[in-house]
Amino acid sequence: WWAWIWERGCKTSFVISAQNKIIQSFLSDVIEDETCKSISLISATDSSELVKFLEKKNLDQLFILPQIDNNLNIQSDLYVVCEDVEFNVSDIGIIKNLLSQKIIIFKSHKDKFITDSDLLKLGFQKEFENKDLIFFAYNLKTYNNKRDWNNSKGWANPENFDKFRW
Repeated sequence: WWAWIWERGCKTSFVISAQNKIIQSFLSDVIEDETCKSISLISATDSSELVKFLEKKNLDQLFILPQIDNNLNIQSDLYVVCEDVEFNVSDIGIIKNLLSQKIIIFKSHKDKFITDSDLLKLGFQKEFENKDLIFFAYNLKTYNNKRDWNNSKGWANPENFDKFRW
């Protein structure tokens, strides 16, 4: 009986470690590509393995918060919301509009608080998913790219492009 518990515990911890490895790899790419110096990590459970990983990065500040609330006022280069946090559209709107231009959300397939379409409506992109999590990302720099048709060549009267506004 004890052997079964021990064996099951090893499998569970292996799955958790594999999941953390995927999360760490994804975060590492984002941190390096975006040169993030401050990160706010929102997680309701023990995230010590992820915190140890983030401490090895060249960060100036790392904030760890247990939940999203209306009093949240920490501005960071990147917000990371883990799958164990309960949040809604307005919570994400606070982060997106007031606190950070880059957000990563790790969402469980079983999450009933916010839907995938809610996140897509907020401008998030589904980066990828595996059997346990869906990875969503928002980056203001890449959210609304400049369109090449919005210039004088795309107008019927190009000579009036900068003269008249309605």
